Amino acid sequence: MATKKKIKFDRDTRRIQITQAALKIIASHGINGLTTAAISKEVGTSEANLYRHFKNKEEILYEMVKSIDSELNKNFENIFKTPGTPLLNLERVFIRHLDYIEKNEGIPRLIFSDEMHIGNVRLREMLLNTIMSYSEKLESLVKEGQKIGKIKKDISAKAAVSMLIGLIQASTMRWSLSGFSFSLVDEGNKLWKNYEKCIGVQ
Repeated sequence: MATKKKIKFDRDTRRIQITQAALKIIASHGINGLTTAAISKEVGTSEANLYRHFKNKEEILYEMVKSIDSELNKNFENIFKTPGTPLLNLERVFIRHLDYIEKNEGIPRLIFSDEMHIGNVRLREMLLNTIMSYSEKLESLVKEGQKIGKIKKDISAKAAVSMLIGLIQASTMRWSLSGFSFSLVDEGNKLWKNYEKCIGVQ
């Protein structure tokens, strides 16, 4: 009887698999349910093999935050592949952001966890830097829209972005608390219509 050959993955692929498995566990069991035993079981490898890629659970959490930062930046860059006004591009970023979260249910439960806000200073600083950098990019879109007369000039770009991020946080929190019972993207499309009325030039 032939033995089943194990598939070998390169280091980068395995690290991605581990972070994705960790997010999946957080989605269903919360941050407290994230153990190396649970991760190794989800990935289908041993705990010893897990430690070949990450020193400890904290390192996995750092990699998850780095991955979120990378994906948000990628989403932002991709909007410019299709022509559009700054206001349309702002909408695209908003919807893509919600779509990314909807496809990764563990993100809100990681971002709103005590581990992120209280338990780990390095993690908190990483997340804060991600938010600040992302906000600056959104502000540049708002300012560009103001310059060409598509976005109201009497609105602070910083305030406009704070409102937009607030919509993401509030809808994501409600979505997570409801057990992911509605489409985050559909909710975002409804919210955008009202947001556009607030900042757009009619």
